[in-house]
Amino acid sequence: MRIFTEFAADADGSDPQRAERVRANFSEVGTTLLIASAKGGVGKSVVAVNLGAALARRGKKVAIIDADLNSPSVIGMLGMKQPRGLPMVEGIEPASGPHGLRVISSDLLPSAEPPPISFVELESEPAPALPAKPASMKESDALFQMLTQARLGALDFVIVDLAPGIEDLHAIGRMLKPSGIVMVSHSSAQSVRATQQAVRVARRIDAAVLGLIENMAGFNCDGCRSVRPLMPEGSLAGAASDLELPVIGRLPFDPRLAEASDRGKLFVQDFAETPLAKSLIEIAATIERLAAADRPA
Repeated sequence: MRIFTEFAADADGSDPQRAERVRANFSEVGTTLLIASAKGGVGKSVVAVNLGAALARRGKKVAIIDADLNSPSVIGMLGMKQPRGLPMVEGIEPASGPHGLRVISSDLLPSAEPPPISFVELESEPAPALPAKPASMKESDALFQMLTQARLGALDFVIVDLAPGIEDLHAIGRMLKPSGIVMVSHSSAQSVRATQQAVRVARRIDAAVLGLIENMAGFNCDGCRSVRPLMPEGSLAGAASDLELPVIGRLPFDPRLAEASDRGKLFVQDFAETPLAKSLIEIAATIERLAAADRPA
C-alpha cells in the first residue's frame, strides 16, 4: 500500500490560481476531452483507450491521462510494462505507448511498492508529516499535481479517463475547462439516471458535453446477421433527447473487447473489421469533426 501524500505536499487546496496553472499546462493542446461515466462497469476506460488509439491511427498526436487514481487501467489495456517510475525532476514525462500515444498514469509514478493507492491513513502506517486532510482533498491535490506537472507539449488531443462518478468530473471539469465531455453509459435505468445527473453537474460548471456513447448496445456474434438486443433499448436515446444531446455512437457488445484489453491489445487494431471496431473508429472521426468545428477559425 502506498499513500499519495507525497503528491499532495506541494498542492495547496486554497490556491486561487489552481485552475489557471492547470490550464496553462494544457495551453498547447488542441482539444482536451474528458471521457466520463456516472457509474462504474459501463466500459468507459476501454472506450477511452480505443478512441485514443483510433485518433492516433488517424495521424493525430494524442495523450491519455488516466485520472482514476485508485483503479488505473490504461497502461494495462495498452500492453505497457508496469510499474515504471516516470522522471519527475522538472515535471512528469509521459510514457510512450503504441501508435505514438503518450500516457500519464498513477501506475507509472515513482513508488517503492505497486498500487493500490490509499488516501486514508491506516493504523499500521506511520502518521503523515503533513496535517491531516480529508480524503477528497488529498485526491484533488493529487489530481492537481498530475495535471500541472505532466509534460504534455503540443498535442492534437488529450483524453482524460476519469474515475466513475461525478466527483472527479466536477473537480477536473472546473480546473481544466475541457474542450468537451463525452459520457459513456449503457441503457440500464440506473446508469441512464446517473448519466442524466452527471450531465447536469457538467452544465453547472459550464463544461460542454459533446454527447453520449451507448455501450453494450446489443450483441453481435460472428454468425448473426443482425445485432440482437442485450438490454432494454431506447432509454439512453430518450434521455439524450431530453437533455438535447446527441448519441454520438452505439457500441455493440463483443466479448473479444474485454479479452483484448486484458491482453494489452488494441481492439480497433486487431479486430478492425468487426462492427464494434468500425463503430469506435466512426466515433473517433465524429469527435475529430466536432473538435474541429469548435476551434476558432
